[in-house]
Amino acid sequence: MERVRATLTRQRIGIGYAATPTRRRTLVLIGMNFACFAALAGYTIYVRTTAKDWPIAPPFEFGNLLMVFAMAMAAVCGSTTMVAGSHSAAKGNPEEAVRWIAIAISAWLVFLFLECVEWANLMYLKDLGPETPFSSSFLLMTGTHWLAVIACTIWFTFAIADVRRRDILAAALYSHFLVIWWIVIVILLYLPNMNPLEDL
Repeated sequence: MERVRATLTRQRIGIGYAATPTRRRTLVLIGMNFACFAALAGYTIYVRTTAKDWPIAPPFEFGNLLMVFAMAMAAVCGSTTMVAGSHSAAKGNPEEAVRWIAIAISAWLVFLFLECVEWANLMYLKDLGPETPFSSSFLLMTGTHWLAVIACTIWFTFAIADVRRRDILAAALYSHFLVIWWIVIVILLYLPNMNPLEDL
């Protein structure tokens, strides 16, 4: 009896990351997304090693470094506040959970907007259109991540509509994965192609 009670308590407060069917399905979804993103990363590395017209001058400057930092902070904020919303819902405080999830949605929307600004900067100010090897791989990696963030934000919206019945931590798990993958994108695409002192 005590074991059953302890298991139910763990599920309510969200400790078990595979404690519910929804979270287990989310872990499967994360695995599928990981395979897709890993294939795209492999393609990007292949294009980088074989392309003859890869930009000699690094296309990213100090402003891009600030933009990357802002996007990373927005992503981390969106992910951690979703966990806070999950804990509030588990404690029977739906109003507080709604506020946390609203902050999470807002943070990811800021991320999406800043990513669009990055695309516009790359294509119109740097004149690196999608036909170049660098931009095609950059747009493919970041665009796929952008679509995944759109799906995650929609998931958050469904969660905020019914915090008492939705498994909020499952959405937070997928959000964590997107944050980690954004860091991989920064390491793979931004840092090797950046000269932060260029426009200072």
